[in-house]
Amino acid sequence: MPLQTERPNSTAGQNASAVLWDLPDSLREFVSGGDPEMVVEILTLFQDDSSVRLRELNDALAAGDRDAVRKQAHTLKGAALQIGAIAMSGLCREMELLATSAPGPQLLDLACRTWECFERTCRYMLQTENWG
Repeated sequence: MPLQTERPNSTAGQNASAVLWDLPDSLREFVSGGDPEMVVEILTLFQDDSSVRLRELNDALAAGDRDAVRKQAHTLKGAALQIGAIAMSGLCREMELLATSAPGPQLLDLACRTWECFERTCRYMLQTENWG
């Protein structure tokens, strides 16, 4: 059973049953081991790194560099999975798969949805104080 989850708003093209965020067992171990500060540090690093990568993704979209879009989406997907950002990871996976074939407006829509999901996830993580 997920410890901390939120379901994203249901919009066209989104899986309404996707979990927004679920603290993974690997991070829960820090909490149960008495080191919740480590979790905060890891989540903060994710937020900082992902915001940079999302800007780089936007730059790649603007430049029409689909290979860079695919690579950024792949990296973001993995980072999101590691901290339990399930919905964001799913959007990044979709973008990674479509990066070389989808029309530009579709990729731009995915990028916008990914940013929105990232921001919702970060807000939710910051509001969550009891991981145990």
